[in-house]
Amino acid sequence: MSKRSFKVMDCDIHVREPEDLWTRYIEPAFRDRAPIREKSEGTDALGRWRSDGKMFPAFIEDADRTRNARIRIEKAKVRHKKLGREPPAPDEGTTPSSMLAAMDLEGIDTAIVFRTMAAHLIAIDGMDPELSAALCRAFNAWLREFCDADSARLKLAALMPMHDVDVAVLEARRAVTELGAISLVLPNNPVNERPWYDLYYEPFWGEAERLGVPVSFHGIQMAYQQHLGRRFMDNFPLVHAAAHPMEMQLAMGAIIVGGVLARHEGLTAAFLEGHCSWLPSLLYILDERQDKFGDEERFGTKLSPTEYFLRQCYASVDVDEEPVKYVIDSFGDENLVISTDWPHDDSSYPQAINTFLALPNVSDESKRKILWDNCARLYNLA
Repeated sequence: MSKRSFKVMDCDIHVREPEDLWTRYIEPAFRDRAPIREKSEGTDALGRWRSDGKMFPAFIEDADRTRNARIRIEKAKVRHKKLGREPPAPDEGTTPSSMLAAMDLEGIDTAIVFRTMAAHLIAIDGMDPELSAALCRAFNAWLREFCDADSARLKLAALMPMHDVDVAVLEARRAVTELGAISLVLPNNPVNERPWYDLYYEPFWGEAERLGVPVSFHGIQMAYQQHLGRRFMDNFPLVHAAAHPMEMQLAMGAIIVGGVLARHEGLTAAFLEGHCSWLPSLLYILDERQDKFGDEERFGTKLSPTEYFLRQCYASVDVDEEPVKYVIDSFGDENLVISTDWPHDDSSYPQAINTFLALPNVSDESKRKILWDNCARLYNLA
């Protein structure tokens, strides 16, 4: 398959977790703590889960959050009508057949398959690390079976339980060596208030480097954690902007300026679903601040932040992100990948790839790299 002669690899397509996932796949010792899907009716029903005594997405029972969710649903209907997107089928995103059908319609050859609600359910500071790990093991096992429906086109990205670094190392090893995961997925916001350059995480970075798989940072809209979106609970546009591009910039800054990439030259990091057009500004600022204030002795940084980014990082382009031309002008086109964000309601599906191909001032050669070559290199699928 190809889209107007372009091969397409989606760097982070998404599942919707079925309501019986954890009751079926979690280990018996944790079955009485398995997340439960809240019963709701109709296509406008909010997708709520309950786990570990909390409601998910985080704080969704708050009146302002519920109001914003309803607005989101109504605005999505208008946008979907313009895109020619059909109302979602009951199994959309929960079955490999629904994903493969969507990929065929969109023109996607290969997709790296990511979590959705699973990331929310472990986004609790102070969470029992064993429960976090059990939820990740169950999800990763289910996702392995999901991807097995067409293992040539669907590739596993495994969710990591970062509340306990030793447990995270074990799950990283299992996910890659036993389940065939090609990336290890982390939140972009801190876990238990630790910055990503905290030396606590050194065993994990070392294991990812040894396994030869990239770490993929990906945000969620809200969390029971240190999260920028919590400042704006009544204003979802600010919540979403904080949750994705803003938190992503801080995650990237942490592993670059905090020396993670300097200490682990073989580690590759991807920063996904957070736009990329902020890169020139962020890296300019980090270069300047590092030059003026950097503690090279403590963090071991010998290169500029821009040099570390170009050597070890990738960022994803949104399909309608016209300012990507400035990123390419600044840094070239070797470190950019793309995602359709299917099946989420803010995706441009089924016009996502067409929208990207219509971007002005981006050459076909750059589009070819962003749609396939760079993603294949990131995930070692070249």
